[in-house]
Parts: sequence; structure tokens; C-alpha cells
Amino acid sequence: MAVYQIIFNIILYFSEGLIIFYYANSFFQHKYNTKITIIGITISHILLFGIYYANNTILNFVALFVIYCLIFSLLYECRFFTALFNTILLLAVMVACEWCVIFVTSSLLNKDFYAYQESIPLQMFDITLSKLAYYFICLILIRIFSKKKVNTQNKTGFWELMIMPVASVFALFVFRYISLETLLSNTANILCSVASLFLLISNIVVFFIYEHSINNASELYELKAVKQKQEIEKQYLDILEQNNKDLKVFTHDIKNHLEQISNLTNNTEIKEYISKLYGTVNQYSNIAISGNKTLDVIISKYNTLCANKSISISINVKTANLTDIDDTDLSAILNNALDNAVEAAQQSKNKIISVDIYTKELFEIIKIQNSCDFVPISENRKLLTSKKDKYLHGFGIESITRTIKKYDGMLDWSYDEKSKIFELTIAIPKSE
Repeated sequence: MAVYQIIFNIILYFSEGLIIFYYANSFFQHKYNTKITIIGITISHILLFGIYYANNTILNFVALFVIYCLIFSLLYECRFFTALFNTILLLAVMVACEWCVIFVTSSLLNKDFYAYQESIPLQMFDITLSKLAYYFICLILIRIFSKKKVNTQNKTGFWELMIMPVASVFALFVFRYISLETLLSNTANILCSVASLFLLISNIVVFFIYEHSINNASELYELKAVKQKQEIEKQYLDILEQNNKDLKVFTHDIKNHLEQISNLTNNTEIKEYISKLYGTVNQYSNIAISGNKTLDVIISKYNTLCANKSISISINVKTANLTDIDDTDLSAILNNALDNAVEAAQQSKNKIISVDIYTKELFEIIKIQNSCDFVPISENRKLLTSKKDKYLHGFGIESITRTIKKYDGMLDWSYDEKSKIFELTIAIPKSE
């Protein structure tokens, strides 16, 4: 076998590795980091490359089936039957593309179906054409069925880019026609084969770069949305804090007035009535309950909010007041978590929320429970928004996750279908 054929096959298997990496990344989460995933896929395709030279079609197919199954099930968060389904799907598409390309090219060029076996350059063109068609179909499957976030504003750009693989298929077909109809030198045939292979790789690289730019744009959009939400919350808390200060001054003055009025009369009924008013007013002066100004403001906010929405809320600040957490971060964590709790409780039958903040061993714990009549939507234990426009919502949990990572904290959640209670637990290590 000529050296250029070996090089051609190496690059071809490299291209197949890129395709399955792109496909798997579009549907599933990594079990490991990207570097380990790439190494795993590279090693598996080196094995496939070695098995190819056994010249046994059945062995090649079985090896491809087994290795693809292992890639999905070992390197990605993918159940066995899901891995099996995707493996069968990809192999079916791959085989169909190979046979369709040979059939179409032989029919259009009015040549025998097995003519490609008589010429190595023709084999290379047909193989490259089939891999490009295989990649083209994988792109369509990803775009239609992938559940991963893709900014809808960029879908048009994706379909416009599809002109590149279509144009490449036409160019490869022309190369094949020239190679078949014209007596080219061996060097010319090699150059045409190499050019066709680079067309395949360029298509893969272009879509990799496109997806990378889309992911970066989506992350930037999320960061801006989270930052904007935090700024709005901070402004709101500043206003609420000032209102609370004004309310404390006002209640202090009212209590003094009530005491003065009580001292001006000897009427028992009036004194009892003033005593009741005094107790009611006194409730509004006891705003500070935790010793953490930001936490007290947030508690005050959600006590009022839940009262207006007819939601029963209980907040217990026991052995922790979260003073180790920056005010902005504390606001991001609690406001996002309690916003979600209020939204779920409001739509539920029982309408209850309980918040417990306490210390356990080396951690400060925030435990929020709320009534929730519907099972939360999640993917690989990651909570997803239930709102229709997923590109304008769903930043709450993302903001909480980003914030607690700064403190090496942990987040966990559970849902009891029997009691219809959702529980969110946040654990943040205590500072030394």
C-alpha cells in the first residue's frame, strides 16, 4: 500500500474522530474534562485504524460498533441503551452514505457500480464524499434533535453555513468525474485526493469554530443577564433597606406617641386599645433578627412578598447568619433561590415555603423547601427552566452555581413526589 494511502487513511480516521466528538458533545455531557475525552476518542480511533488493516469487513464493522458504544457510555453521561441507539444510528447513516454515494456517482457518470474498486483515487473520492455526506447528516440530526441550548438568533447562520458542505460535495463530484474521464498522472490523482480530504476537514473545522463562537456568545449573554439581574436586586435591596430604616424611625415615633396618649387618659378601654396597637406596631420595629444586615433585608423582602401572594413562609436563622459571604453574593444566592421557591409555591396547592439557615460541622447550610405540584425539569441533575423562552430565563440556578463555586460550596436538590415538596440545599464551607 502506497504511503499516501496510509496518510489518507490516518487523516480520514482523524476526521471520523472529530465527527463523533462533535456529535456526542452536542447531545451529552462529558463524564471527564475535554482533554481526557479527546484522548479517549483518539486512542479508540487509533485502534480502529489498526484493525482496518486486517482487511476483514465484518471485523471492522464489529470493532466500530463496540468502540462507538464504549465512547458514548464511558466518556459521556449516557445510559447504555441510549449509547446503543446512537451507535446503531451513526453506523446506519455511515453505511447508507457510502452505498448512496457509490450508487449516485456511478449512475450520474454512467459507470459500473464497482468501477471504484479498480482505481485507488476513485476509492478515495468516494470515501471522502461519503464521509462528507455522513457529516452533513450528523449536522442536521444535531440541529433538529439536540436539546442543548442553542441561541435561536443564530439558527439562520447555521443553515447559511450549510452551503459549504453542499458546495464541497459538488467539488468532490467534479474531482471524481475528472479523475474518471481524464487520463491524469499519478501525482495529479494524489493531489486531487488530498484536496478532497482537506475539503472534508475544512468543513468539520468551520463548524467547530462556528459552534465555539456560538457557545462563547451564549455564555457572554448569560453572564450579562446574571450581572444585570444582580444589579437590579442590589438596587432593590438598597431601596428596601432605606425603607426599613424609615419604617423603624416611624414605628419608634408612633410608639412614643402611643405611650404619651396612654399616659393622658385613665380610661381602661382606651389603654387596652392603645396596648393592642402598641403590640402591632412593635412587630414592624423588629426587622433585624439575624445580625446580618443584608440577610435581614432579604428576609423582610420575602416575608412581605409571600404575605402579598398568600404564601405561608417560615424563616429560621439558627446558628449561622452567613456573614462570611459577600453581600452581593449572598443576595445572588438567596434572591435567586427564593424567587424560584416563590414562583413554584404560588402555582402549587399548599403554597408553603420554609427556610433554614444553620451550621453543621464545617459548613453553613441554607436549606429551602417549598411546595411544588410538578416534577422539576432536569438534565443530568442540572435544573432547567420550565418557561417557554429558555433563552431569556433559567439564569437563577446558573447564578447560584457560579456564586457558590467562588466559596467552594456545593448545591444539591431533591423532590418528593408524595408530599410534593422541592428541597434545595446549599452548603458553604465556614471560613477559618
